[in-house]
Amino acid sequence: MLRSLYRLGKHGAVLPQAQRYLSTQPIRVDKPTDFETIFDNKDCKALIEDRGILEVSGPDSTEFLQGMHCNHMPLISQGGPGMLTAFLTPQGRIIADAFVYPKNMGVNFPHPAYLVEVDKRVIAYIHKLLQFYKLRAQVEIRDASEEHQIWSIWGPRSRQLVGSYCAGGRVPRGGMVFKSDEVKQAQVWAVDNRAPGMGLRLVTQGDEADAFSRVSLQEYHLRRILKGVGEGADDFVRNVAVPLECNLDFMQGVHFSKGCYVGQELTIRTHHRGVVRKRLVPVLFSANKHAVPEVHPQAARVPPLSEVRRVACSQRVRKVTPGRVGSSVGNAGLALMRLEHVEAFVAQRDGAEEIAFQTSAADGKPIYVSPWSPSWWPNID
Repeated sequence: MLRSLYRLGKHGAVLPQAQRYLSTQPIRVDKPTDFETIFDNKDCKALIEDRGILEVSGPDSTEFLQGMHCNHMPLISQGGPGMLTAFLTPQGRIIADAFVYPKNMGVNFPHPAYLVEVDKRVIAYIHKLLQFYKLRAQVEIRDASEEHQIWSIWGPRSRQLVGSYCAGGRVPRGGMVFKSDEVKQAQVWAVDNRAPGMGLRLVTQGDEADAFSRVSLQEYHLRRILKGVGEGADDFVRNVAVPLECNLDFMQGVHFSKGCYVGQELTIRTHHRGVVRKRLVPVLFSANKHAVPEVHPQAARVPPLSEVRRVACSQRVRKVTPGRVGSSVGNAGLALMRLEHVEAFVAQRDGAEEIAFQTSAADGKPIYVSPWSPSWWPNID
């Protein structure tokens, strides 16, 4: 399915490749949820080149950021791993997803200094937004993207780098600084809790994870898409979705007990009403209505925001757009879809009337869309 992670050395020794690229061969499984673990059995790393870093520092930076996004700053204000969050409009719509990391370094640590990781396409907008809300707060905000690299690492050995595993220089759970033999000095990091097996996220000033084989950014995105994890401006479309529709509640990216922050009202109201009609789900694109679960990594990409429409059938249905496409790699992608349509599509295998969806490829030709719900979602009945 994929090219070998290793190549043989002169005497048969196993040597890591400099970088592995996605194979042109299709990846086939028995059922769509099997895609979630297809890349998890190898120790790999990927440089996340499409993300940037803003540094927020100063005496008021903790309180300032507490009011700017939907997660809880006291969880990280004393150091340790970072956390997933999102910036919202006053109306509660998504501006951008983000990771916020404490800077676990400095003479007077812990001190109020944080790195905010966002999509490079919106980093200038987020920078301007933070400057707008700064007012008289004693906070400095600057673009530090050129000084840092963002890495995702995953695989069996990545699980040994955190927790109670203390051998080889590793620190126990709750330790302030993350160091190990495999990752020499990654002091800014987070456990990627967005889905099982996502691994760790590191912010470094160089290539630290020497013991992990490097793969392409395309493989990283394909892997997270097949797990049903949204990321960046294509999935978190500005001024469109709300945090719960992008599964931030499932991914520990929203804190429902914190005080006031920009966009809180709609977020809390949606949570307490318990009604979310749309969510970001993984989908496959295919030319045939009855395609088997198969990923073609080199297939043509479907443009973001392409409308997902229901194919005409004899059943009488509401004239509501089922959803819109987000990010994609090959014929795999994410789409913000109405849950009633996703549930009906999956249930048809048990004898329900046939339901099908289509969207438009980059060349304008219609292609079929097959959605499913990730296995790691909690029961939302």
